[in-house]
Amino acid sequence: MNRIASLRTSLREVGRIAGPYFRSEERWSAIGLFVAIIGGQLALVGAAVAENYWRNAFYQALQDKDWDGFLTQFGVFSIIGVVFVLGTVYQRYLTQWLTIRWRRWLTARYVDEWLDGPVHYRAAVGGNAIDNPDQRIADDVRQFIDGVLSLTVGLIGAVARIVSFVAVLWTLSNIVPLHFFGESYVIPGYLVWAALIYSVLGTVMTHLIGRRLIAIDFERERREANFRFALVRIRENGEAVAMMRGEASEREDLLGRFAEISRNWYWLMRREQFVSLFAESYKYYSRYFPYFALSPLFFGGTMQLGAFMQAGSAFNSVHQGFSYFIGSYVRVAELAATVQRLSQFERTMAEAASSHEAVHPATEGGLVIENLEVSDRAGQNIGSLNRLTLRPGEAALLVGRSGAGKTSLLRSIAGLWPHVKGRVARPVERIMALPQRPYIPLGSLRRAVSYPASFEQFGNERLREVLGAVGLSHLDGDLDVVDAWERRLSEGEKQRLSLARVLLAEPDLILLDEATSALEGPAAGILHRELRQRLPGSVIISAGHDREFSEFYDKFVELEKRT
Repeated sequence: MNRIASLRTSLREVGRIAGPYFRSEERWSAIGLFVAIIGGQLALVGAAVAENYWRNAFYQALQDKDWDGFLTQFGVFSIIGVVFVLGTVYQRYLTQWLTIRWRRWLTARYVDEWLDGPVHYRAAVGGNAIDNPDQRIADDVRQFIDGVLSLTVGLIGAVARIVSFVAVLWTLSNIVPLHFFGESYVIPGYLVWAALIYSVLGTVMTHLIGRRLIAIDFERERREANFRFALVRIRENGEAVAMMRGEASEREDLLGRFAEISRNWYWLMRREQFVSLFAESYKYYSRYFPYFALSPLFFGGTMQLGAFMQAGSAFNSVHQGFSYFIGSYVRVAELAATVQRLSQFERTMAEAASSHEAVHPATEGGLVIENLEVSDRAGQNIGSLNRLTLRPGEAALLVGRSGAGKTSLLRSIAGLWPHVKGRVARPVERIMALPQRPYIPLGSLRRAVSYPASFEQFGNERLREVLGAVGLSHLDGDLDVVDAWERRLSEGEKQRLSLARVLLAEPDLILLDEATSALEGPAAGILHRELRQRLPGSVIISAGHDREFSEFYDKFVELEKRT
């Protein structure tokens, strides 16, 4: 695992990730909602201050047995309660509103960057490949926004609480002097200093106990994501697992991954129990500690009951403000881990987007390859092609045994593989690369055939024509049927469907990576012939193991296996 950044560094990253939203086209609504949320928090603090003064008057009325004053204070309490209720409900409502708007914007931004050309692929195969980008977009974005809003609003509320109640404690410290051994001492703000010392000690102890939570929480998220990914892979490859009777192996792998989650969970439990033991003890005893500290003043006769209750409540409010870090330590640790994951995601996408490409626009059409060398992540050469020139309408066949680098060369020509040297001049936009195992999107057959273009772009007649050309005319009545086509179609039918997409798109450059390997020789040959006849202006490069289809190609390149 990469070295976990410090808490301070992680929190500095919050501003870098959050800032763009508040400078975006939605900035005014975002700022307005955020200000309204802060306003609600300040209203709650104001109500708490009013309740503190009400507490003095209420208990003083009890001590004086003032019935009219007692009833009046109940009316005041009812008014304060309205502010509490409305502030609590609508602050939550506005927070939810801002959360979904912010999440929609940040999710769209990450999806745009992740699916900006081959960035998503390069991010997965590059030198700093990341794990589980789906989790970072779906879960980490949500956790980041929830954490930032709750902690920021809570911090502002804590500061407002401190400022408001410090004034109350400072005033009471001057009104009620300390008494030691029969002598009175007026110490400016002694109640404030007591609350501050009490809270600082608690904060320092909590940090010392819980500072390892960030690393443990980061690892927990990674292991949970790996477990979910393994479950999804079994679901997507259920037929292959069942055919090979691989259930026992998959079960062993899943339980092994979950065992890692369990080990990490026990680490988290042990660390959180110490933090919780201290934090809950601190929280529980803090409720009545100020009354114990102030009891000599009350029983000595220098402090009235109302002032005694007001001072105790104000002391609690001040030390709660000072102790905000204690109560929020686990949330801060979780946010720090989430920020690190998002920061890593952003850096990896930026590196993938700026990766060196050997691909350049062709000035006169066609394809020119010069000294193309492909390496793996470790820098080992896995394929090379010294020179290949194809004019529009020409086709080349690359053959070689497994390990000769055919697929890697096609990836590099397509502009996908980041570890390349040399130069490739080709059409930049109108290209289409067909892998050995075609991708079938969710939805109707119409969408599957039209992919990656919009399914509304082609009419029924055109779709039926290309289906017939590739031998799938028996499916032309199912164009609008929504089904699990990934499972319904055989591997050969998927490859035929993939070639139908090429006929629809009519690209300038076609890259075929054993795109007919699931078909018998004569049937595959017919499809190669269809491509040449129907797309006479396209440049085609096909990779295979032998010369079986060489009659359909103008040039032949045999690749040597690297040792």
